[in-house]
Amino acid sequence: MVDSVVSLAVEKLNTVLRDEVALLVGVTNEIEKLSRTFALIQAVLEDAESRRVKDKAVTIWLENVKDVAYDVDDILDEWITEDLKSQAPDEDSGSCFSKKKVRSFLSSVNCFNHVVLRHKIGSRIKEVRGRLDSIEKEKSRLGLIVYCAERERMDSEVRQREMRDRETSSLPDQLFIVGRGDEKKVIVDSLLGGSSGEVNVPLVISIVGMGGLGKTTLAQLTYNDEKVKGHFHPRMWVYVSQDFDVKRITESIIKSADTKFKGGNLNLNELQTHLREMLRAKRFLLVLDDIWSDDSEKWDKLRLPFQDAALGSRIIITTRNEKVAFAMGTAHTHNLAALSDDDCWLVFRRKAFEHRNAEERLALETIGREIVNKCGGVPLAAKTIGSAMCSRSTREEWELVLRDEIWNSGDVLGGVLPALLLSYHDLSPVLKECFSYFSIFPKGFVIEKDMMVKLWVAQGFIGSDLSSDMEKSGGLYFNDLLRRSLLQDAEPDDDGNIRQCKMHDLVHDLAQSVAGSDFSLVHIGKKASLNFNNVRHSLLSNDETVNEADEVAYISATLYKAHKLRTLFLESTISMVPRMSFHHWRRLRALDLSYTSIEKLSPTVGHLKHLRFLDLSWTGIEELPEEVCNCLNLQTLRLNYCDKLRKLPRGMKKLISLKHLELEGTDMLEYLPQGIGRLSSLRTVSKFIVGGGNEGCKCGELKHLNHLQGSLLITGLDKNRSRDEAREAELNKKQHLHTLSFNYKKDYDELLDEEVKKIEDVLEFLQPHTNLKELAIQYYGGSTLPKWIEDPVFSHLVRMTLSCCWECIQLPGFGKLPSLKYLEIEGMREVRKVGVEFSGVDNNDGSGCVVSFPKLETLVFINMPNWEEWELRGGVGEVMPSLLQLEVKWCPKLKELPTNLPPLLQKLSLQISNEGMLSLGGTLPVLPNLKHLIIWRSDELKSFPCGWLGQFKALKTLEIHWCRELESLPDEELQQLTMLQELIIQYCPLLKERYGDEGEDRHKIAQIPDKIIY
Repeated sequence: MVDSVVSLAVEKLNTVLRDEVALLVGVTNEIEKLSRTFALIQAVLEDAESRRVKDKAVTIWLENVKDVAYDVDDILDEWITEDLKSQAPDEDSGSCFSKKKVRSFLSSVNCFNHVVLRHKIGSRIKEVRGRLDSIEKEKSRLGLIVYCAERERMDSEVRQREMRDRETSSLPDQLFIVGRGDEKKVIVDSLLGGSSGEVNVPLVISIVGMGGLGKTTLAQLTYNDEKVKGHFHPRMWVYVSQDFDVKRITESIIKSADTKFKGGNLNLNELQTHLREMLRAKRFLLVLDDIWSDDSEKWDKLRLPFQDAALGSRIIITTRNEKVAFAMGTAHTHNLAALSDDDCWLVFRRKAFEHRNAEERLALETIGREIVNKCGGVPLAAKTIGSAMCSRSTREEWELVLRDEIWNSGDVLGGVLPALLLSYHDLSPVLKECFSYFSIFPKGFVIEKDMMVKLWVAQGFIGSDLSSDMEKSGGLYFNDLLRRSLLQDAEPDDDGNIRQCKMHDLVHDLAQSVAGSDFSLVHIGKKASLNFNNVRHSLLSNDETVNEADEVAYISATLYKAHKLRTLFLESTISMVPRMSFHHWRRLRALDLSYTSIEKLSPTVGHLKHLRFLDLSWTGIEELPEEVCNCLNLQTLRLNYCDKLRKLPRGMKKLISLKHLELEGTDMLEYLPQGIGRLSSLRTVSKFIVGGGNEGCKCGELKHLNHLQGSLLITGLDKNRSRDEAREAELNKKQHLHTLSFNYKKDYDELLDEEVKKIEDVLEFLQPHTNLKELAIQYYGGSTLPKWIEDPVFSHLVRMTLSCCWECIQLPGFGKLPSLKYLEIEGMREVRKVGVEFSGVDNNDGSGCVVSFPKLETLVFINMPNWEEWELRGGVGEVMPSLLQLEVKWCPKLKELPTNLPPLLQKLSLQISNEGMLSLGGTLPVLPNLKHLIIWRSDELKSFPCGWLGQFKALKTLEIHWCRELESLPDEELQQLTMLQELIIQYCPLLKERYGDEGEDRHKIAQIPDKIIY
């Protein structure tokens, strides 16, 4: 990893020289000498890295090189920070003559201090250069040589090809599955086998094998087998890993079975009692993945809630240690063997030969099989090395890999597989740094891509060129690691972009091995020898067994001495966080205090001049100290779900490096301080609050924030009645915003017509850029919506939500929007008719869209108390040809649904009332493809109209919720629904009594496979 640290230091040196930051006489000279000396050292680093395992002197030499590289980075960063101070705006000091004289005097003092600081930094650079010169001279004594020029040329060509391909490369497939069919059959048979002679409930089946063999994959195959899915209910999956915490695992089991379970602050007894009731008399399947603990007492405590489950229930555990399986009381152990070389070859081939023609495959197959034979039958190793080989084109490049000495390293570096270590060596210096940083997180941790990229940027891994989009580059690096199979289980967002992923335990071992002493995962209470003087990145956790006094003593004796720290993550279990002083860690780039008990941040945070990432999310903090604004390098400030946060520092405008201000879930925040609009580097402001009197922001401060991207919520718009301010915001220039929400206050006093007109004009002038994908408007006080909202020029708009626009009397022509897929309209109490204007069709001449709502898939109407009539027709062509889901709730006066609803409709959710849609027999349209019907909170419904339910021949799921007066189901019509697979009845007491487990008419629904009645 030394080569990557040195490369980043050299890049920063070159940036300083290029930008002429080092203007002091002599400093430029010293920096140039530093750069040249580093270049000499870089030439032998590859040789040094290859020898570090067996040569302790070389290891020490590499550590010394790394220390100097980090020191150079710190010194240059301090100098650049001083340059930032000259750019940061001062507090407004008024305009009187005496204050001008004071500012003039202070300016002279600052200029003098600046010169003194330059001299001090110049002296430090000279001292560091002396150390580096001594290190450079030692390379000859150690016999370090410039590595093979041919190898360097080949690696350079490979990296260049990868960089060219990176942006357009596709993501890898799921982990390849070969050679496990027989194992799956054995385990499935064990799960489905007879239960008549069972004594213990449930039986435990263990899958045992080394990391990377595919234990989890085999468990997943079994878990998702169709026979298994039909046999067990519920099925639950919990990842355990090394921390066998009974309370955490119990809560995870409940959440796996019931996604709506919140948990809260329940103790273990309450959780286990809840779980016991959930599983009572049910035949369940539970997978406990990756268990390390062989503590049988903890296992006995965990399984207490399972004892009242039905016979035939099963638990699958996966573990690396057969001793763990024995402690769990396993009835059947399946020792997972390595794959055959032929099966490993199939895994390797799918990756390495993905884009090669037949001739290339034939030329490389022999040597490829020799490489596969070195993978030890581990599918993860075969897949990973295959990913690395796909970018090597020639036989010579493949032979270099085959002959690499790393294959002979055996159990070095913590037993990491040589194939994985070789994949690490194949990474560029930047990717090595990025990869090593994953070691700061515990195994099994779900890694958010966005957060990881911001941390990489904070550490300077991505580069020091502020003009480039470093986060875009970081995203490409993340995808590259995923493509190389060093990350897995990727979860995309709705647009297909990777949102989060995980790292395989074996790969995590690799990351920890190559990270060395720079990274530490510290758990107070566990004995571990660790020299904190060398630690640069640390995550600190605790448990209930360590009291507060011991915790304070430990941190004071160890962590406070870690003066080289660049990253510090403190978990919620650390109780002394509220009293922590941060002046011990002046080199910090990233500080994460999220989920801790902190309520007040120490002003010593202002000493962290290198700080770029600060996360205080999910804490009870009420306000930030003004000293935070001294952190001029701060790029990311995360305050998400700080539900007590009331205000931000007045000096926020000084944070000229700030790119991301995350404020989701900060409902108590009263205003944003003036000057936010000066922070032109901002990419993310999740919430922009209009108002706050003389201290708060106006809409116009959005004018220069044209780099904003992602989502933006604008609240407090009711406080802005200025058309000019709305126009000045220039939202139509924010081309990178994809989601926009406008929020007004909930309750308006009675407004004059003139005031209503101002509200309408303001929203008209807040027209966004046409790249917008999602739009939401809530508590709008106007009677008409802006004209732009129905303009077809918004061709990217796919989602629209209008909520509680109480005074609007007519819906816009949303049918004109060519890409709209989801439309939700809620709480529009003045709307009485939804007519042809809604479809975007001119009612007079019939002209309009050829197809209205061409892409609409989901349409939702909720709480429309005066809505009586819905006319669905267009001038020409179809209306809503793609509609799949329709929901109509709390619309008591709506008499009927349109008879020409699109025939493709598959899901319908209705609330039925006496005044409105009660006599459904002759009014509901023919829906031949309806698969899912939900009847919701229809308290007045006593029975279904004759023949109504039986017409839905394709129905697969029927749900009935909160129909307290509904007495029976149409039994004969249910018999006609031969496709019906699932019946869910919730909070319908009369139906539960009749069709429940002991009900007299239970037999009449016996033909339905899945029945849930409660």
